[in-house]
Amino acid sequence: MALTPVHELQTLIYDKIADHPQPLETETVPVAAAVGRVLAQDIVSAVNIPPADISAMDGYALQSAANAGSEWAVVGESVAGQAFSGCLLKGACVRIMTGAVVPDDCNTVIIQENVSLSDGRITLAKDVSEGANIRRKGEEIAVGDTVLTAGRILREADIMLLAALGYGEVPVHRKIRVALLSSGNELLEPGEPDTGRDDQIYDSNRAMLAARLARLPVEIIDFKQVGDDLEDILHVFDEVIRTADVLITTGGVSVGDYDFMRTAVERVGSVHHYKVALKPGKPFVFGRMMKTWFFGMPGNPVSGFVGFDIFLKAALWQICGAADIPQPLRFNAVLSEPVTKNHSRTDIQRGIIERQADGTWHARPCGSQDSHRILQVSRANAYLVILAESGSLEAGESVTVQPFTDAFL
Repeated sequence: MALTPVHELQTLIYDKIADHPQPLETETVPVAAAVGRVLAQDIVSAVNIPPADISAMDGYALQSAANAGSEWAVVGESVAGQAFSGCLLKGACVRIMTGAVVPDDCNTVIIQENVSLSDGRITLAKDVSEGANIRRKGEEIAVGDTVLTAGRILREADIMLLAALGYGEVPVHRKIRVALLSSGNELLEPGEPDTGRDDQIYDSNRAMLAARLARLPVEIIDFKQVGDDLEDILHVFDEVIRTADVLITTGGVSVGDYDFMRTAVERVGSVHHYKVALKPGKPFVFGRMMKTWFFGMPGNPVSGFVGFDIFLKAALWQICGAADIPQPLRFNAVLSEPVTKNHSRTDIQRGIIERQADGTWHARPCGSQDSHRILQVSRANAYLVILAESGSLEAGESVTVQPFTDAFL
């Protein structure tokens, strides 16, 4: 079977999910808790920002433009939360503070540094033009403006905006339910006592996936582990398709005698793809079981770590209802050490990137690149992305890097 190029599989996953839209229920959450959630409805402003003409500076509100040397009588003040309510006679002005409402009779504000005050009168030291230092009613947001559209992944700045518009709650899509399942007779659950058997290892995949999912609007359903037995896997699948929107498995997707995941998916649904031109992570099953999307990754933990970033993260945001899928940050760096590549697949190596004093970035591989080497992933802070058509790279050559987000927080 020919290997599918990485970009073709990314497109296939996107298209398949787009072809089977699954509308998510809407729920209302407190605005302060909505960051990272997907907005379910357009947000249309019911208020103006600013709500009135307000002063941008501390100073004096005048009835007209004025020249240096002119004098004005100070007859009151306007401060934030307590506007001036009187009427102004000709030649009168109002002391005004930043954020305060400009009186209806006034059309300009002169800053306090440009006047001198004596005996309740000000004298202008500089000319002031009409409209100076005034923020007009609704100049940023007007009643009826659509400020956020459905499908937006809400950011911290959006929470500030929503609160400024008076929203205490906001409608969002419900969290999608993501089931996790590890496969393998050799697996121990973290926290269990070491049995001392050389043929058993602790399962690191589910914990890793749960940590990666923590930044997405998902509800995790942990199905823990299943042995290398087709009937046992099918029994778990029967429960998964009743409860989950997505199933992510690790292990059992290769071509060994005890790899049953792909077969199990085909029994209850369909496999849309198998095997991708990627290192690590060539065995990769993408399919659907009833209404549950299936992503099956190899048991080697680094393959799952890489596969999540390359394929799963974008797909999960799409299933969550996001309109604009976040794209990873990538840029070029100069290799400080050579990189070895002796195959025709896209190679996602683990590396360390460092910013130099002149602002450029240097990169180097982080230890052995075998897909079971978890220590190197922990020490790395970025991927080195080497295209399928590329070969080995020498020190001094340019390489595409993709930083681990967490490493730079």
